[in-house]
Amino acid sequence: MQIYNTRTREKEELMTQTPNVVKAYVCGPTVYDYSHIGHARTYVNFDVLKRYLEATGYEVVHIQNFTDVEEKITDKAREEGVDPTALANKYIGEYFKDMDALNVKRATRYPRASEYIGRIIEITKSLVAKGYAYQAGDAIYFEVSKAGGYGELIGNLKGALADKVDRTTVKKDPFDFVLWREAKEAEEGWESPWGRGRPGWHTECVAMAMDSLGEVLDVHWGGKDLIYPHHECEALIAKALTGKTFVRYWMHNEFVLLRGEKMSKSTGNTVPIHEILKRHSGEALRTLLLSKGYREKIDFYDGALDEAEQKHARIKMAAEQARKVGAGDKMSTCVRDYAGMFFGAMDDDLETGKAMAVVEHLSEELLSGRPGKDLSGAARIFDAVEGVLGIRLG
Repeated sequence: MQIYNTRTREKEELMTQTPNVVKAYVCGPTVYDYSHIGHARTYVNFDVLKRYLEATGYEVVHIQNFTDVEEKITDKAREEGVDPTALANKYIGEYFKDMDALNVKRATRYPRASEYIGRIIEITKSLVAKGYAYQAGDAIYFEVSKAGGYGELIGNLKGALADKVDRTTVKKDPFDFVLWREAKEAEEGWESPWGRGRPGWHTECVAMAMDSLGEVLDVHWGGKDLIYPHHECEALIAKALTGKTFVRYWMHNEFVLLRGEKMSKSTGNTVPIHEILKRHSGEALRTLLLSKGYREKIDFYDGALDEAEQKHARIKMAAEQARKVGAGDKMSTCVRDYAGMFFGAMDDDLETGKAMAVVEHLSEELLSGRPGKDLSGAARIFDAVEGVLGIRLG
């Protein structure tokens, strides 16, 4: 299987550290609000990768975190007059409801940042001792230049962002980032060698990923917006700690666009999953999200889900017809060709758009009732639609 590695900017054959085992970490949501369809794309696309790897004989050790220590959680909890933990628990529960509706398989484990405060403090102490971090003002900062600078995932980052950083700062360099900072009076805080404080976002994910999967991951997945700063910073922290390359294959999905802009909870430019599910099926949303490869943008517009409902209905009808013939039938030459195109698309960097196009074409062949066309064995392809693409047809 060929996958696109953001680190090398090339498609590469997937070669794992341990044969037939994939150690994968996926950046989970910050749980202060409902998940939107931009989140859905991240988790549905990774779910397809996981399903396909499992179908081809891999064991996937899948770790996905919940960021439950964050200023937005504290602020919203204060606004609503509830405990931050209770607020986080509420939205974790809502996340699972949404993912179940979208037929997303559960991760092996879901660590929470709040469970790793001790490990985060240990990491920060180690980086200070190694000379990669320093105290300034009310925070401990990672010194980016000491670790060789950015560039794991993006080239010439400083040049690209030189006029966008705040230089009125106590940091040695504007690009240095927080590992640990002093907690404000109204915030949750934990005792540390530097007083009562809170962890930085990047430190949290390194602690959770390395504790769960070891010093080197096979796959790290996230939305494209996480490339910088989050994933660049994770890579620097981990390499400073271990001297090893943190991730073998960095994978990032493109955005879902709404009114031409990417969806973001922070800007309010979102469509919550639970609102969509009041009017449309989870199968329709999943069908829409897989209508293009994960590295292509998807435009969300009025009528997109209506079209996806119709597409799903046609595929479901075709599956019912194919299964009447029998799943045990040998594939005809024609159906073998369809299967070759379907699995060829999946092997080529998870090209779900092309795989879906194959399924749609086969569905139309089955439903058109053209005489003389041998489509025996087609049920197996629809089994793959359910098992690999995760689109329920029953």
